Amino acid sequence: MMGTTTKTFIIMLLLFAIAYSAPSCIQNLPKTFVGDQGVTIGIAFSLIIVLIAVAYVIGSVSNNSHYTVFAKDEIYHLGFSALLLVGFGGLIVLSCNVSDFFFQSTFENLGTLSSNCYAPGTGLNTVSACYVKTVKFKAEAISKNYIKNYVDYLMDSSFAVTLQLPLVNSYTAVVGSYKRIISTQYDLVGNTFLIPAFMSLSLQKLALDFINVNVLKWLLPAAFLLRVLSPTRQMGNMLIALSLGLYILVPLMYVFNLAMYDVVDNECPKYSVAVCDNVVDGYSCGPQGGGCGNPNGFWAVAKLIPQAFFLPNLTIAILITFMSAVNKALKVVG
Repeated sequence: MMGTTTKTFIIMLLLFAIAYSAPSCIQNLPKTFVGDQGVTIGIAFSLIIVLIAVAYVIGSVSNNSHYTVFAKDEIYHLGFSALLLVGFGGLIVLSCNVSDFFFQSTFENLGTLSSNCYAPGTGLNTVSACYVKTVKFKAEAISKNYIKNYVDYLMDSSFAVTLQLPLVNSYTAVVGSYKRIISTQYDLVGNTFLIPAFMSLSLQKLALDFINVNVLKWLLPAAFLLRVLSPTRQMGNMLIALSLGLYILVPLMYVFNLAMYDVVDNECPKYSVAVCDNVVDGYSCGPQGGGCGNPNGFWAVAKLIPQAFFLPNLTIAILITFMSAVNKALKVVG
């Protein structure tokens, strides 16, 4: 009963997706979705049709029910694959519009944000790519500032003054030695937090750019090609779930995760004493100075840590859960 209900729901959803074809999520969706791979998918469909016909003829001639059942089963799977292929473009558009509704309504309530990545009518993929690019550039700028300060203070720490008394002795005092401690602090924060965060955000930007450009063009056609073939059908189902998750869910998660980067700026005054440091911020710590006003301060560094390490892993965990759910749904119908 549950399997029949799930099949009916999925087929109705696909039929609704076919009718719902407003291209607000992506321009030239059929061309991007199929492209040059459409020929390969068509050849695969043709080969399966020939295989079904041969199996059915052999089963009818030899009265072998195994071949007949195989042919009927493959006809059903081929028909559902064709329905899924036709309806998936509309399903992507529908999913994009639903997710767009949630993220646009959220951003309208947040008001003006410092990143300026969101504007009315902007899509998920554009906003997520803008956010990753913005945070990556800020991580790069802060990292360069800390490396520069580390080198400058390290060089200044060797400044020495020598007092020489003729015929007596000479005395040397390294008056800049205390700056070695300051340079060590910049080096510690840079190597422990900033450089790993910058590398992580750079890789995330590359991954998100790859997803936005190549998932529909290459991964999804390959998924349908594998789904048409009987031995690789389950792998095709998994790749279809992965394609949908990468193209819809991942940008949506990145939009909400990176929106925190803007929102937490308003919370800084509550923690100004904790995030202010006399080395990084000088001696002007206060609610509106030092800890909160410094673009290279501890607050700016702390904002990068969740974006670089925790939130991407949370997105991966949610993506895996999503893939598992979609794959199980596709397994029900074959």
